[in-house]
Amino acid sequence: MVQVLKDPSLNEHIGGQPPSVEYLTTRYDTLSSRRSPGGDELWLNWIIRLNAEGRAVGYVQATVRESSAALAWVVGVPCQRAGIATEATSAMIGLLREKLALTTFSASIASSNQASQRVAAKLGMRRSGMMDDGEDLWVVSVSTPESATPEVSTDGGRAR
Repeated sequence: MVQVLKDPSLNEHIGGQPPSVEYLTTRYDTLSSRRSPGGDELWLNWIIRLNAEGRAVGYVQATVRESSAALAWVVGVPCQRAGIATEATSAMIGLLREKLALTTFSASIASSNQASQRVAAKLGMRRSGMMDDGEDLWVVSVSTPESATPEVSTDGGRAR
């Protein structure tokens, strides 16, 4: 993931610097517990890989609290604008609906991050009018399994 996350432009909307190998090692060790230290949150973190090559191109994550999940996604610059974030996040939503019966999904998105806003809209999310740590909170609530996973068109059958 260091190769994917080393591009400084990925930090344009969130600030900070690209992570080091040491930071990512510690971070992934913490996340691999799949639970917050207090035990009140479930942490799901997926590395997005292209099927054809197996190389990592980004990640999608969910922080689950009760019947809702806060979602986040990052796709490396060379693979952006190919529907990868939408497809991976949609798959995570589907799993969370099926396995945990979650009904509410949110994402905190910087007002300047139009790409993530497009992903959120494709997932059925809408701006809530609320802010979360200085970012717009986007939310979708679903009540039935049929409406839970947004229909995401694939891009001509290209392997992921």
